[in-house]
Amino acid sequence: MIQIQYFDVSEFDSPDAPGSGGNMRLSTLLKLDKARWTFGKKVRVTSGFRTKAYGEVLKKRGYEVATKSAHYTGYAVDVVPVEGLGADLLKWEMFLNALWSADFKRFGIMNGAVHVDDDPTKAPAIWRYGNTNNTVWAMAQNWYAKKIK
Repeated sequence: MIQIQYFDVSEFDSPDAPGSGGNMRLSTLLKLDKARWTFGKKVRVTSGFRTKAYGEVLKKRGYEVATKSAHYTGYAVDVVPVEGLGADLLKWEMFLNALWSADFKRFGIMNGAVHVDDDPTKAPAIWRYGNTNNTVWAMAQNWYAKKIK
């Protein structure tokens, strides 16, 4: 049986559905585990598997939630180093590089965290959320443009 080293599956539970972290895709978990190993520092999951009901709760709270979110199918996670990212562009780049090296190719840049997914039905992309710091976003766009060349 394949096991992940740096995370417990419960870290990926939707807040309204204990045990739902078991719905995460093995490909996503293995990539995230590899990224954590590469980064060399603890990483916190801020959102893993998400029920559609919890997606509606987030929308009501004012968060941007995609109708066909990869969180609903277990292909997406929102992650941040435990020590945070802040406005440290070097730390952001190191974190993004670790995620890229683990073969993630879809990145949502938010204020202090990163959405990554490996949904096979979606093309490689980078996007920002409404709360994303402009300086961080500019760095991330430049970083991604260099990676996809």
